[in-house]
Amino acid sequence: MEILDRKLLNLIQKDFPLVPRPFSEIGKRLGLSEEEVLARLSRLTEEGVLRQIGAIFNPQALGYRTTLAALSVPEERVEEAAGIINAHPGVSHNYLRDHRFNFWFTLAVPPGRDLSEEAQKIARRARAEDLLLLPIKRVFRISVVFDLEEGTAGDGAFSRVRETVVPDEETVRLVRALQEPLPLTPRPFNEVARSLGFSEEEILSWIREMLSRGVMRRFAGLVRHTKAGFKENVMVAWRVLGKRLEEVGLALSREPGITHCYERKTYPSWPYNLYTMIHAKKDLTARIAELSRKYDLPDHLALRTLREYKKVRLKLFIEEDIHTRPF
Repeated sequence: MEILDRKLLNLIQKDFPLVPRPFSEIGKRLGLSEEEVLARLSRLTEEGVLRQIGAIFNPQALGYRTTLAALSVPEERVEEAAGIINAHPGVSHNYLRDHRFNFWFTLAVPPGRDLSEEAQKIARRARAEDLLLLPIKRVFRISVVFDLEEGTAGDGAFSRVRETVVPDEETVRLVRALQEPLPLTPRPFNEVARSLGFSEEEILSWIREMLSRGVMRRFAGLVRHTKAGFKENVMVAWRVLGKRLEEVGLALSREPGITHCYERKTYPSWPYNLYTMIHAKKDLTARIAELSRKYDLPDHLALRTLREYKKVRLKLFIEEDIHTRPF
C-alpha cells in the first residue's frame, strides 16, 4: 500500500472532518486535491481495504440490548449451526473458536425484544449443548483503529454512553441514513441532508450533538483489518480478582494492539470477567504470554478464531418486518 494511502486511511479513522467539504479538508492536510482524495478512497473501497465511512452508534444509547454469546455445538453440526446463527438479523459477528464453547457471536435486539429469549431460541435451533450469555458490565476500551503507518492497532478515542435517548421517528430516520456508507462525493453531507429533507448544517449539527452525548461512538472510516495486514486476532478471557479488576482493565485497555477491553458477566462455572481483543500482524502467542506475566494473570483463555462465519455492521432500526419477523 502506498504511503499516502496509509496516511489517508489513518486520518479518516481518527479524525474525519465534520465540515461541508470533508474530502477537500483531508486533501489540504495531506497535500492532495479533493479529486485525488476521492479517487483514492474509491479505489481503496473497491479493493476491500476501506469498508465504509459513516456513523458508529452506541446501540445501548438507542434502547437496544446487546450481548456476547457462546454456544457449545458438536463438530458434526457446526455448518448447520453456523447458518442458523447467521440468519438472525441481530447477529453481526459470528466466529468459530478453538474451545468447547466453539461458536462466539454478538447479538443485539431492539426495544421491546427479550435478549435472553432470542439467545435461547438460537441455541435451541442450533441444537447447542450449552449456552453462555456474557453481557457487558463495564467498557474499558472499544476503538477499532488500525494505524497503517506504525503497524499497530487500538489507537483512537471513542465516545462513552453518557445518556440514553428514546428514539422518535426523526431520530430513527437519521440513524438509518447515517449508518450507511457516506457518499464519496465533494459534499456528501448535503446529499444525505437532501434525501431526508434537512439542511446540510442541520445534519452536521446533529452528528456533533450525538457524538457529544455518546449516542454516536464515532464518525469515521472503517478498515478491514485482514486487508490492511492485521491477520492475527485473538479474544482473550482473563480471570481477574475483583479488587484488581479496574486497575487491570484500565492498564490492558492502554496496551498496544488491544482494540476492545470489557468487563463481562461471570458464572460459577465460568469465572472469566475481563475480555480483550488483540490484533496484530504476526502470531500473538508470545504477546499474550507477555501480558499474562506483566499483569500476573495466569488464569486465562486465548480463544483463537478458526473461521469467520459472519462479520457485518450492525444495522439499527432496519425495516420493521425484519425486526419483528419470527425467527
